[in-house]
Amino acid sequence: MKKLAMIVTRGTYNNILQACQLARIAAESGMQVSILFRDEAVARLTVDKVQELTLTEAYRGREVKVRNLWKDRKLHDLPLLLREIKEKGDAKFSVCRDSIEYFDIVVERLIPELDEVQRVEAFWKEAVANADQVLTF
Repeated sequence: MKKLAMIVTRGTYNNILQACQLARIAAESGMQVSILFRDEAVARLTVDKVQELTLTEAYRGREVKVRNLWKDRKLHDLPLLLREIKEKGDAKFSVCRDSIEYFDIVVERLIPELDEVQRVEAFWKEAVANADQVLTF
C-alpha cells in the first residue's frame, strides 16, 4: 500500500479544505493517509472554531459566494469531511503537541474526529520517513 503523509499548518478553512479534498482522493485510491495538523491549523480544529469558514486574502470580496458554494456542495462541515475520509480508506489525523501548547488549547476542546496528539518527531518517524509522497499545506 502506498503511503501519503500530509502536514497542514495554515489555518484558513480553504487551506484545510484543500488538504482534506486531496486526502479523500488519496484514501479512495487505496493510499494510506496520515495528516499532521500543526500551528494555525490546530487552532481551527477546536469545537469552538471548527465551524468558522475563514478564507485567505485571495478570496476578498468573494467570501459569501464561496461559502455558499461550499454549503451547496456539502463542503462546509469539516468534522463530517474528516469522517468521510476515514470511511473511504485508511486515514489517520494527528495534532502537533507543540502547537497545542503554543495556542493554549486544551486537548478536550479538539474535535473528536482527530486520532491523536503527537510530537513532530513521532509523526516524522511514523509517517514522513516511510511515505511515498509528502504534501504540505
